[in-house]
Amino acid sequence: MKIILLFLIYSTHISITSANDLKKMALDGDPVSMCNYAQEIDGEEKNKLIKHSYLLGNISCNEAAVHNNFVSSHDLVIIEDTEKTAKQIKAEANNDSNKQFLLWTLYANGYDVSKLTAFTWLKVAAENKHPAALMILGTLYCFGYIVPEDKDKGLKLIQESANLHYSLAKDVLKQLNI
Repeated sequence: MKIILLFLIYSTHISITSANDLKKMALDGDPVSMCNYAQEIDGEEKNKLIKHSYLLGNISCNEAAVHNNFVSSHDLVIIEDTEKTAKQIKAEANNDSNKQFLLWTLYANGYDVSKLTAFTWLKVAAENKHPAALMILGTLYCFGYIVPEDKDKGLKLIQESANLHYSLAKDVLKQLNI
């Protein structure tokens, strides 16, 4: 099942003033900052941050494809331009899990959606059984990004996503040897 999410948002990328701020935002779970901070470091930590940025829905990270060890991709995370604004999407999100998830996708790719708004709608989309939302929320819990680390809860959410036939969730479970 492939779902196309439509929007036009005027991007306002955050201007980072110091490497410490970028590192803090990356380690706090901001997918764009993860990708940007990874460009400043080397080794296994770089690979981990790029992989996690991708798992959290950042499909705009140019290095994600190079470091992505997954067979599957975020086939439910598709961005196309139309004449929608973030405000319009929020207004339409109440009864539409794809729009709920889209708000997280916008945040994860550096568009003008706050972390709080994005996370709130991600949880709602997961409650509504959106497969990609379940997988991303599970990833947040597994690695302690945005929320306190809770591997059991995270793995349960990723498994639920896999049970809904989200192939990337199945790949994540294989890589975690579950």
